[in-house]
Amino acid sequence: MQQEETFLHHSNKPKNIWLVFFIISFLFLTGCYSGLRFGAISYSHGQLMEVIGQPFHDSAVQDVIIDLRLPRMLAAILVGAAMAQAGAIMQGVTRNAIADPGLLGINAGAGLALILAYAIFGSLHYVQILLICLLGSSLSALLVFGLSYQAGKGYNQLRLILSGAMVALLFSAIGQAITIYFDLLTTVIGWQAGGLVQINWKMLSIIAPFIIIGLILAQLFSHQLTILSLNEAIAKNLGQRTFLMTLLLLGIVLTLSAAAVALVGSLSFIGLIIPHFIGLFTGKNYRLHLPLTAFAGACFLLWVDILSRTIHPPVETPISAIISILGLPCFLWLIRKEEHL
Repeated sequence: MQQEETFLHHSNKPKNIWLVFFIISFLFLTGCYSGLRFGAISYSHGQLMEVIGQPFHDSAVQDVIIDLRLPRMLAAILVGAAMAQAGAIMQGVTRNAIADPGLLGINAGAGLALILAYAIFGSLHYVQILLICLLGSSLSALLVFGLSYQAGKGYNQLRLILSGAMVALLFSAIGQAITIYFDLLTTVIGWQAGGLVQINWKMLSIIAPFIIIGLILAQLFSHQLTILSLNEAIAKNLGQRTFLMTLLLLGIVLTLSAAAVALVGSLSFIGLIIPHFIGLFTGKNYRLHLPLTAFAGACFLLWVDILSRTIHPPVETPISAIISILGLPCFLWLIRKEEHL
């Protein structure tokens, strides 16, 4: 117990945590308001309040705000939170600041499995999409960690990243070949670009519980992740079963990633940038880091979705393009920030 207290005492202390929380809260609330009000068709404040006051009153405005924009907004919130938190857990488990599900091949595995399923079955139900993404993500993760494992030494961090990059490239190439051979370009192009156009209440009701359960489980094991993220030897000295805990946390990552991919398709950078940025303020205390990262990820994707609808209406700009444009300078800034810490 004394060793655990010493570890927690020497972890990076939170800095300006409440200021960050209030800024994210303000952006989140204004994003929810803007997401419901603005788009290809924009409504007045009075029209929005009227629909919110009478959500079951049938009207053209209600059809757009309640049946189209609200489930889309909730999906953006859940997916942003899931991807950001999955990235934070990956960084903690691997003790690598540039680890995220995309870099470790998890998204590529889900994508390849989905493309194979479309080639074989033609059309898929929401539950089938989720299960297929989960299976593909699991197989990809097992392959990456198997390639990076060294007997007697555990997981080599450099080999882990290189294995993830290799598997991601291999699966992407195979997926593109299958797409061309079976003429699936129109079927998978929306998934590859990432988007929330297809979101509806039925899809959300099936997939959202998996994300919510994953977020709750991540928070329940956040203290164990804090210990595991520092050093495996310290974690074992504190009585932690590190291998079992690693598998459990990776299972949470797979659930969050697969559910997010099933909803919006392949998106990158969220699981890399958001946890890294929030970590500048929370340090290695994952009890603070995980919920704030999820909140920031939800806010980020919420605003990205608003931009995708309003940059060139009624045509929607691909979400992946916006994330890449915003993510690259943020990543470069974070690298320079880390060098001066």
